[in-house]
Amino acid sequence: MLESIKGKLWEMLQGKEVSLAMLYNSKGEILWHRGRPVQGRTVQQGEGFAKSHIQASFKAKKRVEGENLVIAMGTENLTRSAEVLRIKSLVILPVSGSYFLYIDSGGKESFSVADREVFKIIGELLDETINQVRRSSGDVGGVTGSSPEMARVRELVLSYSLEEEPVLLLGETGVGKSRIAEMIHRYSGRKGKFFTINTPGIPDNLFESEVFGHKQGAFTDARSDKRGYVDEAQGGTIFFDEISEIPVSFQSRLLRFIETRRYQILGEPVEREADVRIITASNRNLQEAIRAKAFREDLFFRLQVLEIEIPPLRDRPEDIRALVQDNWGLLRGKGIAAGFWEALMAYTWPGNIRELITVLTRAGISFAEPVGGQEIRDIIGNARHREGSETGAGALSVIRETIQRGESFWEAVWRPFIKRDLNRQEVRQFLKTEYAASDFSLKKLSQRLNVQESERKKFIALLHKYNIHPVEKKQ
Repeated sequence: MLESIKGKLWEMLQGKEVSLAMLYNSKGEILWHRGRPVQGRTVQQGEGFAKSHIQASFKAKKRVEGENLVIAMGTENLTRSAEVLRIKSLVILPVSGSYFLYIDSGGKESFSVADREVFKIIGELLDETINQVRRSSGDVGGVTGSSPEMARVRELVLSYSLEEEPVLLLGETGVGKSRIAEMIHRYSGRKGKFFTINTPGIPDNLFESEVFGHKQGAFTDARSDKRGYVDEAQGGTIFFDEISEIPVSFQSRLLRFIETRRYQILGEPVEREADVRIITASNRNLQEAIRAKAFREDLFFRLQVLEIEIPPLRDRPEDIRALVQDNWGLLRGKGIAAGFWEALMAYTWPGNIRELITVLTRAGISFAEPVGGQEIRDIIGNARHREGSETGAGALSVIRETIQRGESFWEAVWRPFIKRDLNRQEVRQFLKTEYAASDFSLKKLSQRLNVQESERKKFIALLHKYNIHPVEKKQ
């Protein structure tokens, strides 16, 4: 629905009916605009619109809500600043209580009754859409909760759904960044698909091909044409999970793509244009990556236009009850016994929401009786013990058989590790066994794991970086 509203405004802009359309909230934050260039992210600091009339919309909020239409209209009511911008007619509509839709004209002397009726319909549609997002904001895990922190996250999700600029999601592993990215896409109204790129799982030399695609013969192993994520996500959203892990060599291309919306398929001489929104996430300190020359500062600033930091679960224990209730089905009909809530509240949840969901899932499978505090503590304790123990021979055998069938380290080990299907100790134990079978040679180990020679440096660097090197002690 948001997309259709934006489309209607665009039609009017293209027909020169409107010079500027802009959505802002009662805090003065500018959420969306099209038409005449606007500077700044807030009404107070921005330029390019009739600021004094917007200030009046805050003061006259109750009156305007009652009339549900115009604050100022026609040249006789406009301020000097509006005249400088050559604004000849202006309308401000209250939307959903704390939002306002601002519309002004350039060459048109005044908006007609029919124009105002269209604006009113657009405002009503926008109002209903925003309320729908608010009512549904708890249906995606990671956004539920009564804490002030999550209330702020929900407001940002709502606001940024209306935007087209990139969104950067920050937070620890397991806080729900990918689900929040999906929610932003869902309520943006974009008709295309939502695609997630797990950046650490893509070898450096294949990154451009995976994102932009390639033509047959573009490089040695390009045996057929391949559509990239950008093609697949036309009209939709691409979510780069762990953006800090993209190769430095690709970062300049990504920056140019974000700024121009243009890209080039490998092996194709012409550029294409894409309608794709970018959302990124990181659990690393990107400023540290910039200082280490591992991440471009200009790319960081471009991605950081809209930012949401999701707090860890230990900082908002009041949200645990709502998260459990949202995932009640994982208990498979089991009731709860004494100490259940106390055990959940007392734990610090280093794995955040993902760990909470795992505990509930195991409780639903493991117990036939109501689940109490002792059962929860047992599950948590066993999980912590498993994280610190060595994996069984059966699991090692499955991974090894996958490698022997021709799969590389990236598919057989790295991808499950990034998706948290394998834990750190399991990966380290597997590599330790294979390292010994490779005469304690990293070169032979990489060959044994079907890692291409061009990827060996990245392979070894990741062993150190993620604390999975076979000869390193667990920290």
